[in-house]
Amino acid sequence: MSGSETPTDPEALRRVGAPWRAGGVVLVLIAAIGLVVAKAMGRGLHSPPMIAGFAILALGWLLAFVGVWLRMRQAKR
Repeated sequence: MSGSETPTDPEALRRVGAPWRAGGVVLVLIAAIGLVVAKAMGRGLHSPPMIAGFAILALGWLLAFVGVWLRMRQAKR
């Protein structure tokens, strides 16, 4: 689908931003599992694995929000 073409059917609209949303959800899940494992290992909040986990969690949510924003922007056209 080209950039000037607007999707009219729900399936085409669902595909807009889907890679961003899927990537964000995957990062959130990876970060959540990593944080639980790091906490179970007795790591403190200021340890590098916990800081990295929270950074990945924030990046995942950001990617998911970008995907939602792209879809909403396309739906308003």
